[in-house]
Amino acid sequence: MTMYLDVLDELKLEIEERPNGRTWNWLRFWRRIQDSGMSEEAGSINTIDQEADALSSAPKRKSSITEPRDYVPKNTHRYQLWKTFAIFRRDDTKFAIKVGAGAALYALPSFLSATRPFYQRFRGEWGLLSYMLVCSMTIGASNTTGYARFLGTCIGAVCAIVAWELSGENPFALATFGWLMSLWTAYIIVAQGKGPMGRFIMLTYNLSALYAYSLSVKDLDDDDDEGGISPIISDITFHRTAAVLSGCVWGLIITRFIWPISARQKLRDGLSVLWLRMGLIWKRRPMECRLQGKTANAYMDLQEELHLHKFLAKLEKLRDSAASEVSLRGPFAAASYNRMLGSTGGMLDALHAMNVMILKETNLSSGEAAILRSTTSERAQLSLRITHLFQVIASSIKLEYPLNDALPSIDHTRDRLLAKVFSFRKEEKSGLISSDEDFALLYSYALVTGQLAKAMKDIASELEILFGVWDEDVLKLQ
Repeated sequence: MTMYLDVLDELKLEIEERPNGRTWNWLRFWRRIQDSGMSEEAGSINTIDQEADALSSAPKRKSSITEPRDYVPKNTHRYQLWKTFAIFRRDDTKFAIKVGAGAALYALPSFLSATRPFYQRFRGEWGLLSYMLVCSMTIGASNTTGYARFLGTCIGAVCAIVAWELSGENPFALATFGWLMSLWTAYIIVAQGKGPMGRFIMLTYNLSALYAYSLSVKDLDDDDDEGGISPIISDITFHRTAAVLSGCVWGLIITRFIWPISARQKLRDGLSVLWLRMGLIWKRRPMECRLQGKTANAYMDLQEELHLHKFLAKLEKLRDSAASEVSLRGPFAAASYNRMLGSTGGMLDALHAMNVMILKETNLSSGEAAILRSTTSERAQLSLRITHLFQVIASSIKLEYPLNDALPSIDHTRDRLLAKVFSFRKEEKSGLISSDEDFALLYSYALVTGQLAKAMKDIASELEILFGVWDEDVLKLQ
């Protein structure tokens, strides 16, 4: 189903962006700069990192917020210049620049005659490869890859030394040891789920053992520093382990100190954006869309729902990377964030359930319309209360600030809605304007709001564990 939705999403994007086929207008860069200053951007979500691009590309609706009095027109030269260089503020651009610069610096000794022999002896190309593998978008992912890379290299080097000494340079014995190593690393990759660790163990073992065997059969004649035709396996593995260690350390330095991208911060920002987006969806008042005769997609279409679930999957990957980050503030609260992500998934399921009910009821009966009109005020208050709570929890995790003890409750507003429904049924019982089936849509709405209320309570409890509550120490004026 997800693959089918992806194909439909790509097809819709292709039709909207290029209805007349491919053109060469992208070469006219001066028109692109002028058009960017006049383009309408109302209703879009300005995310802090690239992980929120999926949500930003969701269908946008015109905002009802008025512009401030000191609003600066977007067709000024200063704004156009700022918009032109927006690509250099993206995380992927910063990542490409710093990784490329770090690779150039690491490879620089190989181009200098004074340092080239040392670079060749200690196999600097292995260190450069390790550096490229270790560099990841976030600090946590780099830490995870660097640890697996170095530990796997050390284990593979030890196994290569043992296999070489026991085989006595016999190719059949080396092939047997290689088969056993492949079985062991396959178990690590498949059964234990440690893919990078198993790959790096097998890579180091194969390259070290095969390189030593190539030297012994005189396939290579330019490596006398490692024994020549009588290879010294300890020197081979030592040089490669040292190169891998230097590459891993250099990669961690580049990732950590030059434009660092914290997975913890990206996870908090992503959760904040996701909750605000869900609050914006609920602010559209799904029942009101049907009452006013709007299309079912006015509430939430399949494309937007797919973007929300994809974004949640990205946040789950960030959670795994954040667990590997080291901070003086303490270890990452993985359990709390796991529960918050689980509650967020439950709220997305609740929104999906509401969307299914709306799509199922294509035409409102006279009884359903009468019920919705009588509960307009209560539903409006409930929608505003839910949107307010979304903004409160999003602000708390974004600012890392405690929640207020007196949070607005959804239960009381929801109870008033149910009381209004009961009053309507009691008043209209004699007239028989509505049947029991007419109340199904509104009761489903009440159940969905109950699920949202429970999920928000769980998230508020986790935020209280993470950031505490208001007290005198927190509110000191310094």
